[in-house]
Amino acid sequence: MKYWIRQRSVVALSVGLMASIGGTGAFAQDNNARFYGFFNLIVTSTDDGFETNTQVVDNSNAPSRFGLWWETPLGQGTLKFNFETALGLRGSSSLSMTNKEPDFVDYSRTSLRKVDFSWGGDFGTFSIGQGSMAADGMTGADDSGTGFISTSAVADVSGGYTFRVSGTGTPGPTVGAVFNDFDGGRLGRIRYDSPTFGSGFSVGASVGENILVSGNDDINYDLALRYSRENGGMKYDARLGGLCVDGRNGNADNTAVVGSFSVLHASTGINGKIGAGWRDNSGLDSNYVYTKLGIRRDWWQAGETRLSADFFWGNDSVLVGDDGFTWGLQATQVIENANAELYLAYRQHSYSQPGVSFEDVGAWAFGGRWFW
Repeated sequence: MKYWIRQRSVVALSVGLMASIGGTGAFAQDNNARFYGFFNLIVTSTDDGFETNTQVVDNSNAPSRFGLWWETPLGQGTLKFNFETALGLRGSSSLSMTNKEPDFVDYSRTSLRKVDFSWGGDFGTFSIGQGSMAADGMTGADDSGTGFISTSAVADVSGGYTFRVSGTGTPGPTVGAVFNDFDGGRLGRIRYDSPTFGSGFSVGASVGENILVSGNDDINYDLALRYSRENGGMKYDARLGGLCVDGRNGNADNTAVVGSFSVLHASTGINGKIGAGWRDNSGLDSNYVYTKLGIRRDWWQAGETRLSADFFWGNDSVLVGDDGFTWGLQATQVIENANAELYLAYRQHSYSQPGVSFEDVGAWAFGGRWFW
């Protein structure tokens, strides 16, 4: 299946639209336009039991980016355009012991995050272009406030490093292969999201293709159910998604079901989350459970302090009978006057296969996000 939009047309469309609007000075005069972005640099230090690598990198939990929102009334709804691109800085998940210091800037078309048109109103929202699939973020219910340094995608800091066999140092699977949350992604897609109903529910559906990677013609389908509500000093967020990939050009089909639920007690700042997922990938049934506990309080005049701990158990991730476990500690300090947040986190990864022992992989991360 060939979509209405491919790699070059996405870039051409975004550049052409921004040039035509920007060339007339519309962004400078139109209050309906809003620019945004942030830098999110961290220092990481990862030890795989044999070597340690320390680098300044972009935080792959939320890469540094630049974006634009523009909107205008249209008929019975509102037409919106969203352009967003990562800056193409060296990401924390790209490091490994065989790739200790890649180029600090390596912008490519895969850095393009969104070139998205949407039209929404009381009837719901229709979207078309490069952007989030309906099931993107199904694992992301999280009110801890530490999501910019740790999410259920626990491999974003050190996913490129390999587990090494105890004693010999023989490379095994990567951290990213063992710890995968099966969440949806951003693709060239068409999408529909319903209006909210039943005191907090909404549904969405989309079909898309990875238009930014040459030769990848897999067709992706997904469905999503969301629930969000605040009641009696409590905030609830629940998400459930089903994903299906129709593999093309020899790629395997796979299906997944993922979900997450979070709760926040407003007056104390105590919060918790649980997430889980299952995926059938060429007959390998992988599954995991993720939990997070946290507290957020105004202990300092500078801004809110957020503390959390999280845990991830995964099974049959790479082969039948393997087990992965990781735990982490996170701290975030908001600096309101500077539009910034400071982070500190540590994570320990463990992995085993039947009859094989691997060294743990430990990773520190320290840095911050400055946004506008």
